[in-house]
Amino acid sequence: MNANKLKKTSLLTAVAMGGPLLASNVHAVGLQLMPGSSNFGTAGAGHAAEGNGAGSSWANPATMSLVEGNQIGFGAIVADTDLQFDAADSTQESGGDSGSTVVIPSFAYVHSLSDDVKLGFTVLAPFGSEIDYGSQWTGSNAVTSASVQTIQAQPTISYRVNEHLSLGGGVNINYTTAEQELSPSFTVGVGPFEQTAEADMALDAHGIDYGWTAGAMWEFNQDHRMGVVYRSEVETDLKGDADITANIGGTPLMDSSATTRLNWENPASVMVSGYHQVTDKTAFLWDVGRTFYSSFETTTISAELGDGLDIPIERNWQDANRYAIGGHYKLTQDLTLQAGFSYDESPVETEDRTADLPLDDIKRYTLGAMYQMDDQTQLSLGLEYADLGNAKIEEHEGLLASPAGDYDNSAIAGSLSVNYKF
Repeated sequence: MNANKLKKTSLLTAVAMGGPLLASNVHAVGLQLMPGSSNFGTAGAGHAAEGNGAGSSWANPATMSLVEGNQIGFGAIVADTDLQFDAADSTQESGGDSGSTVVIPSFAYVHSLSDDVKLGFTVLAPFGSEIDYGSQWTGSNAVTSASVQTIQAQPTISYRVNEHLSLGGGVNINYTTAEQELSPSFTVGVGPFEQTAEADMALDAHGIDYGWTAGAMWEFNQDHRMGVVYRSEVETDLKGDADITANIGGTPLMDSSATTRLNWENPASVMVSGYHQVTDKTAFLWDVGRTFYSSFETTTISAELGDGLDIPIERNWQDANRYAIGGHYKLTQDLTLQAGFSYDESPVETEDRTADLPLDDIKRYTLGAMYQMDDQTQLSLGLEYADLGNAKIEEHEGLLASPAGDYDNSAIAGSLSVNYKF
């Protein structure tokens, strides 16, 4: 094999190996915030059982049975992440604050066909993250910047079986876009032909995928109820382009693009929630859930250049639980105060954690308020501080080398939602 062919083979591998970074979603920064809704102020606690407003169509379709008449809701979350990486080697560039500010909008509608049958429709952005280390940081081989955005549309239906039991379900339609930039350096050639190449890659991919949601709600009486919602696993296929330029000692080596594909599995999840009206003024809400991240074991990346390449990348994630508690206190006839706390387990161990997915345990602390402006309009406000953990990563060598070090990650988010009944 001659030197030019060796160079081409190495560059093709570089393009294909860049693909797995596109698989990062909002969990890359630990930011899976509930869409703007009235239960943001309880850290999402009780969302599968509360049934307050049009947002019920997404939280748990079965709880639409609690929604009176026709209702429409608008919401938005503004979240600012602070991601600080401290390289174990103090001589290395740590990349500064790689966090960003994201806006997560939502829209929901519930239409009552009858007292027992409700139709719903929701459009929201359940995933949305950005991470930017800059081009000078030591781990630029692995990632300099990355962003993922998902827009989801979900039509739903619910049916009240009897005074205690309601059932619901819906179809999830996700449109996902992902972008990634990295600046790897690698060796091409062998023996006397061995040289170091410097490259810049810009990856862009998108795709549409489908899943489903099913839920149930059991009302013990007017003050106590439980709900369960299951969201299916979704097999995702993203297709896009990888633009790459490379040089050796300043001499251009390549300036081209390649069609890339990657597939991974968005894990299934199940959530059980409770809502309990303890007194005339006080309510207690809770969640216990599990996300089956263990299905996210391998990402397969394909590069449609030359003879093509298929490379499996091991992720080795594990299932993780979520726990949340929250409360309502009715201060006045129109004003209800909220507070909540949630804890999400990390799905990845230190040895498998990477710079594009610096995820750890997450603790959320929230305060909120719901204000009934009139018979038709409810306004909800929420504020959240999220401790995204102190994730540690080990040094990764090879083509996508990144340094060892520790993260200090956090986020602050605010939520506003308006629900209108007509």
